[in-house]
Amino acid sequence: MLALAAATLAVSASPVEAARVTPMTVEMAPTGRGSTARIEVTNSEDRNLPVELRMYRGDVNEAGELTLTPADDKFVVFPPQVVIAPNAQQVFRIQYLPGEPLTKSEVYYAAVTQIPVDLDPTISRIQVVMRFNVLVNVVPDGTKPDPVVTSAKALVRETVVPPDERLPVEQQKPKTVTERGVEVRIENRGTRFFAAGRTGWTIAGTREDGTAFSESRTAGRMSDAIGFGLVPPGGARIFFVPVEEPLRAEGVSIKIGE
Repeated sequence: MLALAAATLAVSASPVEAARVTPMTVEMAPTGRGSTARIEVTNSEDRNLPVELRMYRGDVNEAGELTLTPADDKFVVFPPQVVIAPNAQQVFRIQYLPGEPLTKSEVYYAAVTQIPVDLDPTISRIQVVMRFNVLVNVVPDGTKPDPVVTSAKALVRETVVPPDERLPVEQQKPKTVTERGVEVRIENRGTRFFAAGRTGWTIAGTREDGTAFSESRTAGRMSDAIGFGLVPPGGARIFFVPVEEPLRAEGVSIKIGE
């Protein structure tokens, strides 16, 4: 199994900008015409780009950590591998292979990966390959999400920011950043995935000075804060949403879809 960081819930890619992949999220039906999707890869470099596309089942825990397991047997991919010419595009077609009828949506990822090339063994070089993970939700008819906020509290957290690789090596030092925000746990008690970062939120609470606080945020602003915010059916996620106002830890309320 391949375990990836939480950031890969929407997409994972290396810093190399050798390609562009669209779309980054796909929704498919388990049967019928909707069970086929297209993913386009554009090679923006001036040299050939060998790539392959493989399918993985995605399991997401509450912390947002993603575990991928091979799921090539669930899909037909064409072509599975290809060399994309400079400044050209390639369309990959993926088709879901139905098995037993689905009662809830399932999470998969289409991994578009650059195939490493053989390097001259007499030359010391580092080869960096790019990888994009396209989120693929297979959604049967009649399913719907049911997000429930089970807890919310204000807190101050410290996060370590990786060093800027553009700086000289002696200046590349990680730094600790302190930020205020609210920690929110959301359960999805429905049968369809819920995208917490694709809807508006209203955050309310009490400032440390005792005054009331309430702020409505658009879906676009929530996407900036938490990304796609995937909560699988029957699963739960814990999100941290930055809030500049100093709030009391208790008494925070969250309304989703406001």
